This record gives sequence, C-alpha cells and structure tokens, in this order.
Amino acid sequence: MANKVSLVILSVSLFSLVSCSNVLIVPLVGEGSHYYIMLKLGRELMDRGHNITMLLADRYQPLITSSQNPTERAINYIYFPSLFKLDDYHYLQASMTEAGLQGRYVQWLMEIHAMGAENIFMQLYDECRDVLGNQTILSTLRDLNFDISVADVNGFCPVFQYLRQYNRIPYVAVSAIITIPSSSLLTTRTPTNPAYKPEMSSGFDHVMSFSERIINFAASIFYLILFNQATDPSKELRVQHGLDSSLFCEDAELFLINTNFALDFPRPLMPNTRTVGGITTGPGRPLAVEWIEFLESAGEDGVVLFSMGSNANGIDEDISGLFAGAFAQLSQKVIWKLNGKPSATVTPNVKVVDWIPQNDLLGHPQIKAFVYHCGMNGVWEAVYHGVPMVAVPLFADQSDNAQRLVSRGMAVKVDITTLTSDELAQAIRTVIRDPSYKSNATRISAIFRDSPRTPTEEAVDWIEYVIRHNGAKHLRSAALDLNIFQYLLLDVIAVLLLAFIAFMIILYCSCRLCFRGCKRLYSGSSKIKSE
Repeated sequence: MANKVSLVILSVSLFSLVSCSNVLIVPLVGEGSHYYIMLKLGRELMDRGHNITMLLADRYQPLITSSQNPTERAINYIYFPSLFKLDDYHYLQASMTEAGLQGRYVQWLMEIHAMGAENIFMQLYDECRDVLGNQTILSTLRDLNFDISVADVNGFCPVFQYLRQYNRIPYVAVSAIITIPSSSLLTTRTPTNPAYKPEMSSGFDHVMSFSERIINFAASIFYLILFNQATDPSKELRVQHGLDSSLFCEDAELFLINTNFALDFPRPLMPNTRTVGGITTGPGRPLAVEWIEFLESAGEDGVVLFSMGSNANGIDEDISGLFAGAFAQLSQKVIWKLNGKPSATVTPNVKVVDWIPQNDLLGHPQIKAFVYHCGMNGVWEAVYHGVPMVAVPLFADQSDNAQRLVSRGMAVKVDITTLTSDELAQAIRTVIRDPSYKSNATRISAIFRDSPRTPTEEAVDWIEYVIRHNGAKHLRSAALDLNIFQYLLLDVIAVLLLAFIAFMIILYCSCRLCFRGCKRLYSGSSKIKSE
C-alpha cells in the first residue's frame, strides 16, 4: 500500500513539474505535411495543460485564422513579416510538383539555385535575417518565458538557437522525413554506412549490388559536400547575431524523427534520437454522408484513392490524360484529389475533389488501393490502415519512401518519366488482385501499431522529459563537439599517413646510405686485395 501511495505522489510530482509549461513551436511552414506534424504535437501538449505559441510568417495568417475552431482552446500565434506572398509560395510549390511529374526535378533545383539572390532559399534567409533583427519580436519571445522550443530541423531560421544561447531555453528538433544519411551525419553525427544505408533519392534497397554500393558511396560523398556548403548562409546568419557558427542543430537536446522500423531500414541511432514515425496517424473518424454514399456505391470492386499531395496544382494535359486514361480502364471507382480541374476528360467512375479526409478514407474497408506520390505522412497513414499502394514518387525523399514500401511487399513502384496509362492501370490491378500486397500491408500495419503509446504520445513524452530535466545533456554524444574532419578521423589519418610517408622516406634514405656505404666498403676491400 505504501508503495502505491509513493507511486501516486511521484506521478503527481512529475506532472506538476511539466504542467502549464510555456512551449514555443517553430514549424518550417504554416501548411502541408511539415505543419500538420507540428500542429499535432502542439495540440497534444495543450491537452496536457501546456501553453503553446507558434512562430510563423504572416503569409500564413489568413489560412490559420480560417482553419481555427472557435470551440477549441487556441494556440497563440506570433507572425513575423514575410518577403513574399502566399500565392507566390503556392506557385513555387506547384512548379516543383510539375517538374517532378515531368521527371525534371533536379533540373528545376538547378534553375532555382541559378537565380542567385532571387531564389526562394536566399529569400527565406533574408526573411530570417529580418526576424533576428526585429527587436519587437525577440522581446515578445523573451517576455513569454518559454521553458522549451520545438523546431522543424529543416527550418532555415535559427530563432530557437538564439533563444537557447541568450535565454537558456532548450530545444527539441523534429524531422518530418525519415532523415537523410549524409545530412544526419553532419547534424547529429549519426553513424552511416553507404554499404547498407541508401542515400537520399537513390531509390536503392538496403541490400545493394556491388555497382549500387559504388553509386551509393559516390552519392554519399556528393551529398556530404553539398549539405556542408548549403549551410553556409545559415552560418553567416549565426555569426551576424553572435551565435555559434559551428552549430547546425547539433545543440538540440533531442531529435525526434518521422520514422519507424516497421517500414524503415534498420540502422544505428544516437542516444538522443527517438523514432516517432506516424504522428498524423490514428483511427479513421466517421465520414460525411456524401463520402459514405460514394464508397458504398462502388460495390465489391471497391474504390481507389489517388492523391499527389497538397501541391499538385495545374497538372498539364499530358500528365492529366495519363491518369484519366488509367482510371478509365478500372472496374473500381476512383477518388482523385486534385487542386483545380483536370485538363483531361474523366470517366463517370472518377470523383475529382480538391480536398479529402485522407486518413479517414484510408481507414474505410472500401479503399482497395492508394495511388500516391509517397510523401511521408500519407505513407504512414497507409501503413497504419494496411492499405496496399502504387507508388508514384516525384522528388526528394519520395523515391526512397517508395522503395521501402516495395521492400516490405506492400507496394508497386512506377516511374513517372516513362509511365503510360496502361502501365498505371496494370499496377493498380496488380496490388488489388494479388493478395500478397494486402497481406503484407496488414502485417506491416500490425507491427507498426504494436506499441503501448501512439507516436504523438511518445513524442510529447520525450518533450516533457526534456522540460522536467531542463535538457538532456546526458544523452548527448561528444561526437557533436567534433567537426566532420575530426569525427571521421581525417586529421588523425592525415598525421598517420604523413608519419608513414616520413618513415618510408627515412627508411629509404637509410637503406640507400647503407647501400652506398656497403658498396664503398666492398669496393675498398676489393681494391686492397687486388694490390
């Protein structure tokens, strides 16, 4: 009995340590998959009694205001002036998606970077420079007395580092993607080995052939150099504002990454890295009557759900015709999520909408297959509900996500650059008719769900852990204090190599001197004998 009382007292004490804490959340953007993860964490923290503040560019203010539920406890938003309008940002996202659909994403990236100071990345750094120079915003953030900040690890602006350095506010970094091996090596010193860890956009499995390992190794070196150079503008920002120029999120107390080894390839992680993949997943909520009627009207054939994410605006006639032609061949009905109207004629079995309750639809038994570009949140939702997929990756980490689904036997992957309507229709029929895809999806779903805590609960548990202990330095490796050359022992290897070269030179010179001495001695003795 005494033990139970002690446990209750301890639980109450721990709760009092973290209740009503002030938490700053710094999302990458104010919409889309990255934002939904941070919003879900914010709402869970609010449900546990914490006060939540989000820092966002003011271009997102109309979206946030229109989506807020007046009956819910509100998140406090602080908006800073943005350099470009939301429509311009949406146009950029649409052009990126269009480039991916046309198989020219890398070329698009090069075109963006070739714009110099006018490209979006430099504009975001300029925007951040304005934030760090805005004393009104910084004063407001200081006055709120935050206990912790939670920031998207892909964010451009080191506001959370500023608060940590000057106000001793610890922060937790959140990654919305599975993580990039070369980038993780730079930012968290996570061990990586290209022999079995596929690099970003490689599309390789974790079991690689000799030629694939060569390509993967070369890609790892390339991305290491690329990501190291890409941090230069951020380093410049930190120097300008008195921040440690060597840090690029390395001083985070904890890293929460959007992965789970039910799907991801096994690999080592650092002690301060926690896997919380699938934050946006959960049981499907009741659907509106119009959705129920459409799903039930499909009969035994069921429904195919198709989405290219929130950025697929203005798909051109050729691509639109490809999809429409494939869906016309199916006996199933199709829900096509598209921002705008398709430029091709669709058949009566296709329902085109600009918004879908994606997770709720995936939880309905009438959804037989999910055709998707493999953004991470939708992938986890399909895994949670055990829905087989046709993967149509476009850019960035999507090809890698698709390969993980293929490796687990729950998806067919197609190449958008060579895809035809007939091939897409056949891929859809394959994942529906071959029972192994549904069976594997169900098996992976069971593994993913087999946890006493949901991903959101676990993520927030760890955030509260950092609050309770005012940090988590005991989980931080000394590797984070080393630069990449020290971490890879390149300085030690260089010294040893120089020492070896010096030794070989000395040995060579010594042997040569000995040889000359012996030769002279031999010549001298021969001369004496001849006399």
